Amino acid sequence: MHRKNLFFICLVLMTFACQNLYSQDTVKITVPIKSARADSIFLSRNLLLLAEKYNVESSRAMIIQARLFNNITFNLDQNVYNPETKEWFDVSETGETAASVQKLFFLAGKRNKHIALADLTYKKEEQHYFDLIRTLKYTLRIDFNNIYYLKQILSVYDKEINSLAAMVTVFESQAEKGFVSVKEVLRLKSALFSLESEKNGYATELIANLSDFNLLLQTRDIDYEPQIDSLTEKRIRLESVKLQPLIDTAVVYRYDLVMASSDLSISQVNLKIQKAQAIPDLTLSAGWDKNGSFVHNYNFIGLQIDLPFFNRNQGNIKSAAMNVESSKVMLQISEDNVKSQVIQSYATALAADKLFHRYDEKFVNKLQLLNEEMKINYEKRNISIMEFLDFYDAYKNSIIQLNNLQNARANAIENLNFSVGKDIANK
Repeated sequence: MHRKNLFFICLVLMTFACQNLYSQDTVKITVPIKSARADSIFLSRNLLLLAEKYNVESSRAMIIQARLFNNITFNLDQNVYNPETKEWFDVSETGETAASVQKLFFLAGKRNKHIALADLTYKKEEQHYFDLIRTLKYTLRIDFNNIYYLKQILSVYDKEINSLAAMVTVFESQAEKGFVSVKEVLRLKSALFSLESEKNGYATELIANLSDFNLLLQTRDIDYEPQIDSLTEKRIRLESVKLQPLIDTAVVYRYDLVMASSDLSISQVNLKIQKAQAIPDLTLSAGWDKNGSFVHNYNFIGLQIDLPFFNRNQGNIKSAAMNVESSKVMLQISEDNVKSQVIQSYATALAADKLFHRYDEKFVNKLQLLNEEMKINYEKRNISIMEFLDFYDAYKNSIIQLNNLQNARANAIENLNFSVGKDIANK
């Protein structure tokens, strides 16, 4: 298994650079970079992973159990009371004592088949563990992106709220002197209240994402400050990534698909076991009987085997055969689902990537400069309040839409990585 792709969570690299993690209020974290230390911290802290790790070890122990041979059975009989000698527990020549040993031998390779079944079950549990890592990686990175872009949006609101609040203070002073109308001041206050209400909605969303992020990392109310390299983000172009290689990669790296294949192997081995169960097992015995047989000190060996005249395990064999056919169908369904998910996530990510690269960064810079000029012109009374607020609202919406576009693209890329089962776009 390609375990090197499973150690990925480097978002906490800066988090754990602090000597005391829980004493920090704000921690800066960077976009994912391979780090064995951060990997080990995440893998050791996340409770879901720890629980699943115990399940893996439990399945591994069943292989040990399947390899063990059956114990020899020892049997000892001693008469309690001898009515002829009137003695209790008579161990003399006149008393009765018998001893025997028995050993069960599995035929038709049952032991090896059970070992193979235990081994396949262990591998499937291990695959489930790796698939859980894939899922948590996806969740962690989505939260990371959401936190980063929500903070970017909130910074826009903070800047505009502070600017508008200062403007309201000035205009209130001017209104008291009769230079501006109270109606205009109220209109500015209404716009300020609208901004604060919108900001509160984004702040609530940020709290939820931070809570999920802390839960995944098992930290306590850390206020993370994600750091994303915009140049690296711009270098990612999905147009150079072809669809068919992604599908081929998913067939290898999607552990849920590998688990479906394991289910088929398990059902096939179980069918072999059920067919082997139709062949009776053999029990060998040997013993000694002092006075209970036709001769004194009787020594014997014995053999015991069921005669399969009536029960040849027909029902279990038929049931196991149907499970094999069912597993084949489920494997085909899983393959179709994986291919469909890759195709859908690729189309979504490609569309988001194309839209992102069509965006002109100079447009935003010009928009910011124009916004400052509009504020100055409004304060100088060169434009009306309606013109100012209309442009103000358009500017705010443009910046928010830009951040939402970048977030949607980043999440679409992560969704593509998730559907493929391997980091394709974040290399």
